[in-house]
Amino acid sequence: MKPPLILQELSSQKHYEITPPSVLGRGAGADLTFADPAISHRHALFLEIGEQLWIQDLESANGVYVNDRRIAGKASLKAGDSIQLGHTRFLVMPSSEDDVTEQTVVLHCLDPSREARLDQQKLKLIFQLTTDLAENQDLSLLQEKILPSFSGLFKQDHSCIALFQEDGSLKPLFADTPLRSSILSRSIIDRLFRNGESFVLEDALSDASLKDQESILGLQIRSALCVPLTYRNQIYGLIYLDRNIPGAYSQDDLEFLRTIASILAPLIENARLLSELKERNADTMKTLKETQARLIDMERTAAYVRLAQAMAHEIRNPLMAIGGLIRRLTQPGLPGTEGAKVQAVVRSVERIESVLREVDQFVKLPVPHRTLTRIDQIIQAELAFHDPIWQEKRVRPVVQVSAKHLMVPIDPELFQRALSLVIREIQPSVAPGADFPITLADSANELAILCGESIDDRRWCELASPKLERKPWSLGLFLNLASKLISDHGGRLLVDAEGRSPLPLLIRMPRTITDH
Repeated sequence: MKPPLILQELSSQKHYEITPPSVLGRGAGADLTFADPAISHRHALFLEIGEQLWIQDLESANGVYVNDRRIAGKASLKAGDSIQLGHTRFLVMPSSEDDVTEQTVVLHCLDPSREARLDQQKLKLIFQLTTDLAENQDLSLLQEKILPSFSGLFKQDHSCIALFQEDGSLKPLFADTPLRSSILSRSIIDRLFRNGESFVLEDALSDASLKDQESILGLQIRSALCVPLTYRNQIYGLIYLDRNIPGAYSQDDLEFLRTIASILAPLIENARLLSELKERNADTMKTLKETQARLIDMERTAAYVRLAQAMAHEIRNPLMAIGGLIRRLTQPGLPGTEGAKVQAVVRSVERIESVLREVDQFVKLPVPHRTLTRIDQIIQAELAFHDPIWQEKRVRPVVQVSAKHLMVPIDPELFQRALSLVIREIQPSVAPGADFPITLADSANELAILCGESIDDRRWCELASPKLERKPWSLGLFLNLASKLISDHGGRLLVDAEGRSPLPLLIRMPRTITDH
């Protein structure tokens, strides 16, 4: 009869005599039982075929390894071979003293190349995670990278990175499987956060405090790793992995996951804070844009109201003159004055027609298409266009340039039209025979165009200012049309709040294009 098979358990140095056929496992149906939770109830069968000893995998959860290689089905054994079942390693010993002299026993308890490969995998994973997190601060992109990278080492069935909420609940941030109710076992999480320590669970169903929990049974959890995410001495979340086979994880796996958590914790927290900041910034920008749109609508409405007031003012004066002249024409006993009165009526009618033409053209004006243009040349050209009126009043326009940079982003045609409207409005206010100075000067990032004499800066105001409510000249149609055209360029038309006419007048034009 062939001597029994002798196995030496490497961790305890115990020897076991096994007579084939014999079943090793963790359950009552095994011939030799072990408490290792990674060993299945009926894990492996030792049998003899001819004169050769064999070991067969009985479809165990964690497989059978001979000389650190997982067998498929069964494999032959000889003295010196190493066997691993779950976390327990054995050495096949010679069956007699004669065999000892004939066999050189090689212990396979540590395979340097295998350990080196594992260390390389770990280093590669750490490098990959730190690189991805350094390059990407978007949480949605991190989700695609972090958890899938775990599977090569941990082979998890479920995994999750979760953060604590203000109300104390735990919200999954990343999860690599579709959530049913939650991949997180509340029992396991509560157990971890009672003392803030990491833990490895080798077999949930063998733990008396967990095996009856519905979350454990429903999710079929047998092995689990759970480590906290700690940043600035505060636990703000956790990393959780589990598998549905017992003994899948060891203390080394736990230590490595804790190392990963120490790397991920500050990076994930910073990414989360950046994401919140971006969301708040997006909300703020949305609110600002909505407010800006409302302000633009209000500004546009106010401009139209102002133009309507100016039109009414311009039309009312000629109509009052027409009405008075017609009433005088109908009075008897005033011979020889009819022709002059009729001419006055005609001039008033022409004034109304002129006003209406200006409004009609204004409504059809396009949006300014701004290009860099020498603004002094535009001013000189428009002054020359009105030269007949200057000569009639014996007025001498004088352009004085003290600005270093005269290139301004404007729509030349539209800006020249604005200048034309300004000149038409202020010409009546220029004293006959006087000089009319126009000064171009630098003012911060603007070009200032001053028509007339300078005044105290505190007296300048816009046409819509309440300071001008009692100034009828501020309702001049041409002045208000010019103000709107200048505003469309991003500029401002300012007048003297204490003045009796549109003079002096100041135009400020920006040197850079901004949204308006």
